[in-house]
Amino acid sequence: MRDMAGKRITRRDERREATRTSVLLAAREVFLSEGYEGATIKMIAQRAGVSAGTVLNAEPSKAALLMAIMRDHYETLAESAGHLESALSGRAGDRLAALLQLMMDAHLRQIELISAAIGHSWLDDGEAFQRAFDDMAFAWEPVRRVFEAGVRSGELRADLDPSVAFACTIDVFMGALRECRRPDGEDPHAALSQRLALLIEGMGAR
Repeated sequence: MRDMAGKRITRRDERREATRTSVLLAAREVFLSEGYEGATIKMIAQRAGVSAGTVLNAEPSKAALLMAIMRDHYETLAESAGHLESALSGRAGDRLAALLQLMMDAHLRQIELISAAIGHSWLDDGEAFQRAFDDMAFAWEPVRRVFEAGVRSGELRADLDPSVAFACTIDVFMGALRECRRPDGEDPHAALSQRLALLIEGMGAR
């Protein structure tokens, strides 16, 4: 058997990958049951039925385990967003809203892991973690393309910088997502709709 690059896959490679998959599954379960801060490498090793060294062979730290799990999540999200993007038509604001509501659904389903990853990105200034966190941006490319297409078509302001618009949209999205963690918070979907409407109005062609 060979991988996509044409490299021959050995039985040892298959065992290593199976062990890594088992470790990531165990880490996910422990993060969800104990919280990211409460989880330890020892707990993950016990859940996976392996040694702590084997866990650290899969990924070199607890933060790296979290990022590996989140990358799998964002790859699935990117695929779903790409399919939706292909099916969407109509105004830029409507397409943007549909994509962001899909993103909201996906984030809410994994809110404990998402919260841990976002929180750790604020607390950990290590280059490796920040690079891994920033690498998740690929899932948001359909959103970026809405802004670029809207400017080209004249539906959005000619002087709109898509990068700035995207950054503002992420801030709005994260603020709406945060509502689910507040004791008296709004429904995140409703909060996103209300705040996004104001943002889109400001970006429209004049």
